[in-house]
Amino acid sequence: MNTKNIMLAIWNQLTRKGAWRNIFVTHNAFGIFSQYSHISRRSGKPKVAYPSKYVAEKAAEAMEKKHGVHFSVYKCAWCDGWHIGKNSKNKIPALRVE
Repeated sequence: MNTKNIMLAIWNQLTRKGAWRNIFVTHNAFGIFSQYSHISRRSGKPKVAYPSKYVAEKAAEAMEKKHGVHFSVYKCAWCDGWHIGKNSKNKIPALRVE
């Protein structure tokens, strides 16, 4: 982890919708400091790192259509990229636009 990525990851958590709840109620925001925010628990390999938030959001939209659940985009504190994930405790159905 480097200071720049930590600061960007914290800023991303503070400025997202539901930040208060994610920080003080569910504590989900603290997951960005876990090694598993960067490494897949299943494979043990680094997650796909997207070069920008925009690219990661487009990939998350495609994954939502494919799997039918909401995926979140977050700035990684461990690398220079953006990752996609979903909270295992809060599997929100994706919004279907038809």
